[in-house]
Amino acid sequence: MGRPSKEEITSGDIVPLLFKLGWPMMVASILQTVYNLVDTIWLGRLPAPYNVNAVAALTLAWPFVMLMVAVEMGLGTAGIALISQNTGAKRYEEARRDAGQLYFIFILFSILLGVFGIFTARPFLNLLTGGSPVVEPAVSYLQIIFLGFPVLITFAAFSFSLRAWGDTITPTVIMTVSVVLNLILDPIFIFGLGPIPHMGIRGAAIATTLSRSVGLCIAMYMLSTKKVGLWVDLSHMKPDWERIKKFFQIGIPATVARALDSTEFLIFAAALAYLPNHENVMAAYGIGGRIIGVSFVVMWGLGMALTTVVGQSLGAEKKERAEEAAKKGMLVMVLLMTSISLLLVLIRFPVFEFFIKDQPDVVRIGGQFLLILAIGAPFFAIFEAVSSTLNGSGHTKQQLGISVTRLWGLRIPLLFFLAFYFGLHSTGAWLAIALSNVGSGTAAYFVYKLGWWKKKVIEKGPLKPGMIKTG
Repeated sequence: MGRPSKEEITSGDIVPLLFKLGWPMMVASILQTVYNLVDTIWLGRLPAPYNVNAVAALTLAWPFVMLMVAVEMGLGTAGIALISQNTGAKRYEEARRDAGQLYFIFILFSILLGVFGIFTARPFLNLLTGGSPVVEPAVSYLQIIFLGFPVLITFAAFSFSLRAWGDTITPTVIMTVSVVLNLILDPIFIFGLGPIPHMGIRGAAIATTLSRSVGLCIAMYMLSTKKVGLWVDLSHMKPDWERIKKFFQIGIPATVARALDSTEFLIFAAALAYLPNHENVMAAYGIGGRIIGVSFVVMWGLGMALTTVVGQSLGAEKKERAEEAAKKGMLVMVLLMTSISLLLVLIRFPVFEFFIKDQPDVVRIGGQFLLILAIGAPFFAIFEAVSSTLNGSGHTKQQLGISVTRLWGLRIPLLFFLAFYFGLHSTGAWLAIALSNVGSGTAAYFVYKLGWWKKKVIEKGPLKPGMIKTG
């Protein structure tokens, strides 16, 4: 279960390889979700009714964060395609230079977007929600998160580049340290301890930022001392406008896809504020999303592993292997997603009762949320598997197409028809999510069968002298 070799990634048995590459990323996905889960658990233990407003505010805040992150995450997808394909082609110095440009882009944009987010959060959320009472606590949380944006995003560049290289363990170990620290700091800053005052939702944001900062310091130490295979130095981070142009050519469709995804999630959460009993509906949606986040980590880990295998296989001129990886990855992800969804349906009420105390309406609405979402779970697995395949091959325009279909072509229209026009309220909202997953999963499968994604995006031709280096 250690790090697979470069040869194993491009020639080993695919299903075991997906789990070998994927298990650290499954753990990383769990840890990423734990950040939000820990905040939700502690905020849910504030006295009623403050706990409902705090959890609802967190539900509203995170889609706005992800909207700001979308620019850099889309460019990170370009980084994965370029680094993994150059690694598969044994162009190791090229992979390092691509990684250096990824760091440069992420650091620059994280500063700009953090400043933008601080000044736009309040008016934007007020506009979307009609001045809901949950906006003010959401803004209190967001102002601190955006101050720490360079920390959050620079560590993402570290994780993207190493995973494309084939090292999925190192980012996970560092993330573990950061999450453990967050577990310790969260109750201290939320409820107060000794000289530290009670800060509520602002305390959750401070704890998250501090713990992420420690993780970034560890990552930068490993880079500067070349303790990781894909090390970079300052010369690699000097702007190379031809490479940056390539990043944007591949990354803009992925950026647009992520921005549209994040905007949809934000509009969806804001639309819930217009439903009857909206505080309980938003709290149920927020808790349900975090429960699903934990339960889907196996699928997300396998998806990220699939991206690396497809990218490196195409870089090594092994199209048949890339196709086999996509097919087997999709099958495994569908089977796992179906099993996990059925388990969640069986335990849905006790799980919600764990997350929020003395709120039976939230538990009832949340139980219905998990039950209805199980309808579309296998199709969502197909969507994720095909998306991972397209990202690994660098064909982000096709991924943009199926993403827009899922959220804007299906989910938002279904939300307004079912929840508002037909008066199904929260039931209609949950049906909109499930049915959009069914439709987009079907569309994604047809995109996969067309096979356009098998063309790699790196340059062909002989390697330059001195380009092949060991990790």
